[in-house]
Amino acid sequence: MTKFNAVVAVAAAALLSGPAWAASLQPAAGDAPLFNRASAAASTLQRQSVQADAARHMPAAGQLNARAATAPASMLTRADVREALQQALAHGFHVKVGERS
Repeated sequence: MTKFNAVVAVAAAALLSGPAWAASLQPAAGDAPLFNRASAAASTLQRQSVQADAARHMPAAGQLNARAATAPASMLTRADVREALQQALAHGFHVKVGERS
C-alpha cells in the first residue's frame, strides 16, 4: 500500500508542477522596458516649457469634446432666403415632410 501511495504522490506532484514548467522565458506584455535600459534618453526640455506646451494642447476628455468647424457667415438676409424658397416652390421644388417624403 505504501508503494501505491508513493506512486500517487509522484503522479500528483508531476501533474501539479506542469504549469510551472510551461512558463515562458519572455517577459509579460508591458514588462519589456524593464530589461531595455539602453533606449532611455535624457530630455533637453525644461519643466516649464513642457508644462506650457501641455497647457496649450489639452487632451480631449469627456463626452462631446470635439469642436465643430465654424460655418462661414451667410451674407443672406431672412427676406432673401424666404424669397428664394418661394421662387423654388413656384418652379416645382417640394419640401420633403413626413414619413412618406
